[in-house]
Amino acid sequence: MDADAIAASVYSRLAERQIAIEPGRGFAYRPGELIVSERPSGAMPTGLPSPVDEQHFDEFETEEGFEEEVTHFLFTGIDDPVGRAESLRADGFDASVNHVLFGEPAYLGNPAYLGNPAYLGNPAYLGNPEFMKNPFARNGAIPVRRPTDWADVNGCAGDPPVVLILDTGLATDAGVAAHEDLRAHTVVHQGWKMPGMGVDPSRTDEDETNEDADGFIDRQAGHGTFIAGIVRSIAPNAVIWTEGVLSSFGDGDDWDISRGLEEALARGHVDVVNMSFGCFTDDDLPVKQPKVIRNRIVEAKQQGAVVVAAAGNAGSCRPFWPAALSEVLAVGATDDCGERAWFSNYGPWVDASAPGVDVVSTFLFHNGPVDPAHLLQEAGLLAPGEALPEWIEDPDHYHGWAMWSGTSFSAPRLAAAIARRMCESGLSAEEAAGEVLNPESAVLVEDLGIHIFADQ
Repeated sequence: MDADAIAASVYSRLAERQIAIEPGRGFAYRPGELIVSERPSGAMPTGLPSPVDEQHFDEFETEEGFEEEVTHFLFTGIDDPVGRAESLRADGFDASVNHVLFGEPAYLGNPAYLGNPAYLGNPAYLGNPEFMKNPFARNGAIPVRRPTDWADVNGCAGDPPVVLILDTGLATDAGVAAHEDLRAHTVVHQGWKMPGMGVDPSRTDEDETNEDADGFIDRQAGHGTFIAGIVRSIAPNAVIWTEGVLSSFGDGDDWDISRGLEEALARGHVDVVNMSFGCFTDDDLPVKQPKVIRNRIVEAKQQGAVVVAAAGNAGSCRPFWPAALSEVLAVGATDDCGERAWFSNYGPWVDASAPGVDVVSTFLFHNGPVDPAHLLQEAGLLAPGEALPEWIEDPDHYHGWAMWSGTSFSAPRLAAAIARRMCESGLSAEEAAGEVLNPESAVLVEDLGIHIFADQ
């Protein structure tokens, strides 16, 4: 497929995924969608169409105090949802756009790629043939060989902890993990692929099932499988559940993520939740972070779960949601020297940090269209008909393993460290998190909180 066709394919996915960018304000949302909350003591605003979906929460307690029961409604077909949300808030209603949240791997050495969603609307990226011909522009994971130092299962002091990974899901084969090293550690539930408002073929880690069959791996296909491998490598006794709330393009939204967490919690007890995605809001205040996600996180915590989230890759101190919520442990990324990785967000709202540069983990099995021998022959670096030297790797041929960077891959290190401590001690998730993040014995990284070591 030529560069123009590849670019057209990506643009079509943008249209299909319904991603709008608010110019100059650094956040993305679903066009025409509005989330409004109705409380028993208040009426709904007038002039809105009938809602297309609703989520109800019983009364609960937060760190700020008591919250009465509330129902959130999703509306579609709203003109100027950004302006409408602002006017409704001015009138005293709890309203927001349906934010688009992105997974947080780092791309091509540029912290602004998915840390700042505005790149999605920039034709200099997606319309640039040289950018589109680069296989790493489509997916930043680099093929590598299998690591040899993975820990073995050795039993738990109590029941094996359950780590829920809300992400792109898990690459599967006949109802089990496609990756052999994950099969004994993952549970593949029926219905883990979240349909949202309609069946979405991209809401899966199995890239080949997508309609855009251009031969390249989608921008974040394999993201959930990669994170599952990180958890398995640090906490081999944990049981890993996955829930598909991001597309293989890398996007999810407030409404679907809340619904995905709701369905996962309904399946049974969860000890640790990992969220390697997030977004900015227009004024960086939590009032613009829709309460439909926060309420669901509070629900998970009330059931005994600890919630961990990626701090984001914009290299910024701006609060990144949901990581910046007080109920969530925000995790930034460090480099090989234990310093803040150049792409990692930072600030007083970040609770912890962990290695996030050149992380190696499980990935997809995929052989893309790039032929390195042909490219080298065209460049005059390889004689016509000469075979590719063994020491040169095919950049888009994956054998189930990859290397990737981002706060996406720092967050599951903390989630896994908590699960591992639960196994070692028999503690609850909250107690184990307190021990892992014990300030009395902690190593601190400036603006990134307590450092979690790779083997913790």
